[in-house]
Amino acid sequence: MHYSAKNNRTYASNNASVSSIPSSGVHRVQSGETLFSIAFRYGLDYRELAKSNHIDSPYTIYPKQKIRLIGVQNTPPSVANNSTSSIPLIVSNTKNIPSKSDPIVSVKVSEKLSKNDTKDEKISGSWSWPVDGQVTRGFSNAGVSSKGIDIKAEQGALVKAAADGTVVYAGSGLIGYGNLVIVKHNDVYLSAYAYNERILVKEKQNVRAGDSLAVIGGKGDDRPLLHFEVRRDGQPIDPLDVLPKMN
Repeated sequence: MHYSAKNNRTYASNNASVSSIPSSGVHRVQSGETLFSIAFRYGLDYRELAKSNHIDSPYTIYPKQKIRLIGVQNTPPSVANNSTSSIPLIVSNTKNIPSKSDPIVSVKVSEKLSKNDTKDEKISGSWSWPVDGQVTRGFSNAGVSSKGIDIKAEQGALVKAAADGTVVYAGSGLIGYGNLVIVKHNDVYLSAYAYNERILVKEKQNVRAGDSLAVIGGKGDDRPLLHFEVRRDGQPIDPLDVLPKMN
């Protein structure tokens, strides 16, 4: 695995990036979205997003529901809900959606908290590269620049889970990410795999590091290529900080 500055072009605004929070401060849920994917889209901590909208286990959200974005803190809670580690935040496809007045909807469920249930800063096992290839575009935290890295690989290569976790999003609903898979590793870390040709996993599926998630795809002339991101407490970080050092 090695890095090259070649093809370090400026991508169009509809490419993979953190979206600006709309002026309304509200996101209207689309069919197929999860609270994980909404938080990922805006660079927010999914735990804080759920807390700010009073959404508790089992974290059901509905199409056309309004999710309040303004006022969501990115600092993680000191005590986490002990059920967040295993249950994805799913959009229900039922017809039980908000009324015409469209208030912000929340699911009231009793919350059991434990002083011992604090966030886990580490992941199980070590990180591994999601695909073998050449890094052609690095991480940038400036403006709406790349929030991950682009890896050029072989045609037909399988995109692998970078660490153990649970698939919390598998779809094409995030603009600029194509066929996207998001894996939750623990309460702190998420990883994302974009521009896939074909997704091989489903939401709620548990995966181990090295398990196949998708078939590599790309965008435009950049094929075959994987766009890979890592989020810590909702914030994009440089994947090279957690991946094994390149040879």
